[in-house]
Amino acid sequence: MSDDQSSTVGPVVIEADSIVKRFGGAVALDGVSVSVRAGEIYALVGENGAGKSTLMRILAGILAPTEGTVLVDGRPLEGGTRAALDAGIALVHQELSLVPEMTVAENIMLGAFPTRGGAISRKEMQRYAGAALEEIGVAIDLDEPVSRLSVSLRQFIEIARAVARKPRVLILDEPTATLTPAETDYLLEMLQRLARGGLAIVYISHRLPEIFAICERVTVLRDGRHIDTADIADTTPDVLVDKMVGRELKQDLGVVRESNPGDVVLSARGITAPKVRGIDLDVRAGEIVGLGGLVGAGRSELVRAMLGVDPRTGGDVTVVVDGQVRRVGSYTSAVRHGIAFVPEERRQDGLALSMSVSDNIALPNRRSISRAGVTSPARQQAFASTLADTVGLRPPNVKRDSGDYSGGNQQKVVIAKWLGLRPRVIVLDEPTRGVDVGAKAEIHRLVRELADEGTAVLVISSDLPELLDLSDVIHVVRDGQIAGTLARDEADERSVMSLAAGESMVTSS
Repeated sequence: MSDDQSSTVGPVVIEADSIVKRFGGAVALDGVSVSVRAGEIYALVGENGAGKSTLMRILAGILAPTEGTVLVDGRPLEGGTRAALDAGIALVHQELSLVPEMTVAENIMLGAFPTRGGAISRKEMQRYAGAALEEIGVAIDLDEPVSRLSVSLRQFIEIARAVARKPRVLILDEPTATLTPAETDYLLEMLQRLARGGLAIVYISHRLPEIFAICERVTVLRDGRHIDTADIADTTPDVLVDKMVGRELKQDLGVVRESNPGDVVLSARGITAPKVRGIDLDVRAGEIVGLGGLVGAGRSELVRAMLGVDPRTGGDVTVVVDGQVRRVGSYTSAVRHGIAFVPEERRQDGLALSMSVSDNIALPNRRSISRAGVTSPARQQAFASTLADTVGLRPPNVKRDSGDYSGGNQQKVVIAKWLGLRPRVIVLDEPTRGVDVGAKAEIHRLVRELADEGTAVLVISSDLPELLDLSDVIHVVRDGQIAGTLARDEADERSVMSLAAGESMVTSS
């Protein structure tokens, strides 16, 4: 935090006073208090399930506290979302909420369209939306449908929509989860500029370097309780991690696994699809194969085409089942032949959010938990409970709706439902995006254990340390092709990025 930014910090704008929130018998927040000042970037950290998102939704008027009060300028905030908006509180959720069929301008002004004579004034809408984009320093065609834009540009549109409301408090939940390093740097600089203008910013992120780069104070939540609030200058990343997890991690993130790959289980030849140009790929039993590359390089498109999730225009994929080679021509056949897929968009593609954890886990496992075609609720819940315990779901309540869990716990549910099938191959696309350090360690442990048991594992990750930690071999994708392959002992961040960006490899003397 620079001295220039610290000097602009003003009085407290928003305050949560002794907030308690209960969902039935579960306590999500237990007497939490925080306060944020004008011109301050204030960090909120904790594991998934710690209560961060619940607290932010209460500050934004989406949820009402069971006990306690939200104060704005020292006065109680009452009246829900509308009152919060009127008070100048804007929340940018981790999960994007844009309307793909609408234009950039329409999405920015959604819910606040300027009118003239009872009709929407498109001229005014363009002016206000353009001003919002100019405020955050991003140039996008206002008439472009959002469906044609990258995920990272959509994230900036979400922020522009919040800024268009001229907020006094801006709450950001994992805003860099879908951004490249360069885009992240730009966003952090932009937030510092907005704070210098007097905006109070609440910043939720699992990426501690970002917090130490731009924030002045940090509050740690754990299990719904306030653990500590400290000046960034007076703490360290290691101290924050200790306070967040409150326990010894089951496995360090940097553990090197002894790998003994077996025969090829999954084989792809000449895969072509939109953004994929004739790729060959093999994954062996007991091997963790990583796919690296920049956002938009074609990594996700490759695996989705391989598995039949999206159509492919050419190529063949086979999987070995009990010594027999089987062709994978569709996603249904992929699942039938023992291939599990944990998609990048877990809320959209991986879970039925309105269904319970037990029902989600049961979906691909009906055959194994049914007797004579009938599924016993008790048997289903026992099956789900065992898998929830395996992945470390917290709290391990399989009757709870999946949508009520945090992002990291939702990811564990997606993994759990596939573990029930004992897959031959598991493909994980961004397995720890938006996941805290504790859940990340647990997911890494699960991935390594699967490989140790002989499962063929394919991992896509934009998190380079994760890719290097997990992978036995890394294929780097660039422009829809394999730009290079690196064994564990020759892979480092520089070598991966050089291949991803198309730079020549230069060895310093």
